[in-house]
Amino acid sequence: MVKTKITVSVEKPVVDNAKLALLKRGRTLSDYVENSLRSLSSMEILGDLCRELNLECGYISGENVEIRRPDLSGKAYSEKQVRELRNERVSRLS
Repeated sequence: MVKTKITVSVEKPVVDNAKLALLKRGRTLSDYVENSLRSLSSMEILGDLCRELNLECGYISGENVEIRRPDLSGKAYSEKQVRELRNERVSRLS
């Protein structure tokens, strides 16, 4: 896919902080902006579809899913604990 350069004016400290936060996640500012723009397009399409079907809908971006995902690294969980975590996640997303 062909990439297009865009020019955006943002205060330098905001850009620096964003780059640092994204670097910690192994991501680039360009990648983040592109995904955000895709999310906007997706939200508009989903919103139109929900209105057409008379549904009450919400959109959760990939970023929000990652932020809300519990940190399970290095932990052993029983089936019951995993089920409780999944139920909690479903209730937050509903």
